[in-house]
Amino acid sequence: MELHPIILEDLKEITNENIQFEKLKDSTVLITGVNGMIASYITYTLLYLNETKNLHIKVLGLARNEEKARKRFGSLLDREDFDLLIQDITEPIETEEKADFIIHAASQTGPGQFTKDPVGTIAANTTGTKNLLDFAVSKKSKGVLFLSTREIYGKSLTGQDFATEDDYGAIDPTLVRSCYPESKRMSETMCAAYKQQYDLNTKVIRIAHTYGPGMLIGDGRVVGDFLNNVIHSEDIVMNSDGSGILGLTYISDLIAGLFLSLLNFDEFVYNVSSDKGIVTVKELANLLAGLYPEKGIKTVFKEASAEVKAGYLAHKIPLLSSKKAMEKGWEPKVSLEDGFRRTISFFED
Repeated sequence: MELHPIILEDLKEITNENIQFEKLKDSTVLITGVNGMIASYITYTLLYLNETKNLHIKVLGLARNEEKARKRFGSLLDREDFDLLIQDITEPIETEEKADFIIHAASQTGPGQFTKDPVGTIAANTTGTKNLLDFAVSKKSKGVLFLSTREIYGKSLTGQDFATEDDYGAIDPTLVRSCYPESKRMSETMCAAYKQQYDLNTKVIRIAHTYGPGMLIGDGRVVGDFLNNVIHSEDIVMNSDGSGILGLTYISDLIAGLFLSLLNFDEFVYNVSSDKGIVTVKELANLLAGLYPEKGIKTVFKEASAEVKAGYLAHKIPLLSSKKAMEKGWEPKVSLEDGFRRTISFFED
């Protein structure tokens, strides 16, 4: 496979995990939002399994933007085991292909998108999810995995620092910013409803901040903006006092947890977030600045604009407790230092 060496190393780590990949043999897997970092890594993993384990998996990648897809996947699109479906997830899915497994990763995830296009954010997470579930029923799919978010937990009612899969807090539905967590909550409920009414094998994983090769940088989210500063040897700009807490997971650890949830684990919902990546925004800024002392990068504070602040969460939400997934066999392995060195090396190359 013609991929960056760091990505190939990640794929080797993922596929060496104790995951029941043999369940995917001779199957067709539909992946939505395939242009995104997580969905693209899922795609790479499946194609890598074909090369290393001869599983004969057919990958269908659904994307809105064909130009972006061709730029991201390049020569991989010439393979017989990988086809693109170019459409918006808010439109009914039309293909004659089967879909034994479906991984739904299509969603607007940037705070800027939540404030500039809240209607589109809601549509992708509700209408898009319903279209996908209807499609899964029509194709008699064996499994559907929905990628949800830490934000569905809302504001903690008890003040706890970590949320388990059974903890739920409050979300103000009148805030435009709530378009994202509220519509993700509705998507989870739809997955539960289709599971009960149609006996569709749906599962949900809730994730926090994921980083790694291929992520968006300079997109208004704190991790991507900090990385953009480091890559360009600029001072790291903080738009807050840095006290906010992040739960960061390197992409290969997340992908392993995702496939474990789909293929190994039995329960409906799992948190998948590394306990190795808990850090404040200020600590992250200092860590990244310290990784490359030769660049002379400093951390500086700049007051955020009103437009940027509109995309911020109005309250603290708990970190994810992934105890249930870890007791089942998921083990995050990549440290923050190693993960960010790998990510920055990818972009600098």
